[in-house]
Amino acid sequence: MRDALTAFAVCDNDFASLDTRVDRQGRDSIYRPSRAANVSNKVTVPTSPASENVSFQEQFTDAQSVAAFDEIDRRRTDATEVESWLSALRENTYIQNATRIADRIANLLELYQEDYDGRTLSSSSLNTFLEFLKIYPESKFPSITATPSGELYVQWRHGEAERLGVQFMAGGEVKWALFKRNQFQDEQLDQFSGKAFIRSFRDSALALGIQEWIVE
Repeated sequence: MRDALTAFAVCDNDFASLDTRVDRQGRDSIYRPSRAANVSNKVTVPTSPASENVSFQEQFTDAQSVAAFDEIDRRRTDATEVESWLSALRENTYIQNATRIADRIANLLELYQEDYDGRTLSSSSLNTFLEFLKIYPESKFPSITATPSGELYVQWRHGEAERLGVQFMAGGEVKWALFKRNQFQDEQLDQFSGKAFIRSFRDSALALGIQEWIVE
């Protein structure tokens, strides 16, 4: 079901700034130190009180690193906060389409956990999306997918060719990309993109005249 999650990256290759796919094996090899390499290094070190002390410190540091990454993995697999946000969204009567959006993200969460070893969607990304919905409570029901890192990627289409894609990140920030018809050459599409806090994005949306793309 990985294709269901990353279909946007295939359909929207021109959204280069929004494509956050990474090689998972490459990522693990960078962040997780090789134990075999550590053992090999210790074998070649001459035996002395000083070197034994260094070896012990390396072992201690490695143990701390493993514990830290175990804690990160635990948090990544804990969907409690995401589910709590979704429950709050379903109970929200101010946001239009709140229940449909919550149900879509809940379904997406299941697919993501199935595809990514039980890891959960980013609760920080979801929180930013909810703040966005507070600014746009009359949002149309958009296309909602997820990046491999668990951040939400939401897309609103306007007609056949025009579209707005927004990737929701932690701390109230978004990356966005827009394809909009040229006002002088209707057959041409202008491309705009940026990174901003959600309230600053609202100003950009107003300036670009795309409010009606988002709200009903």
